[in-house]
Amino acid sequence: MRQDQNKDHHLRKRLDEYHVNIPDFPMKPNRWERFIHFLASPAKDPLEPLISTPNGLLVLKLVPIIGTTAIAFIQVLLIL
Repeated sequence: MRQDQNKDHHLRKRLDEYHVNIPDFPMKPNRWERFIHFLASPAKDPLEPLISTPNGLLVLKLVPIIGTTAIAFIQVLLIL
C-alpha cells in the first residue's frame, strides 16, 4: 500500500511539472465554413432508382427521344 502511494505521489509530481496551454478556438463553425462544407458534401444521385432496373434504363433512354419527337411534332403543327 505504501508503495502504491509512493507511485501515485511520484506520478502526480511528474504530471504537475508539465503545463500545456490549450489555444482558444471556436467549436461551432461559422456560416462560411458550413456553406463550404455543404458544397463539398456528396450529393445523392436522383437517377439511381432508374438505372438500377432494366426497365428504368430503357425509360431513361426513351424519354428524351419521345420528348424531342413531341416537340418537333408540335412545331410542325404550329407552322401548318
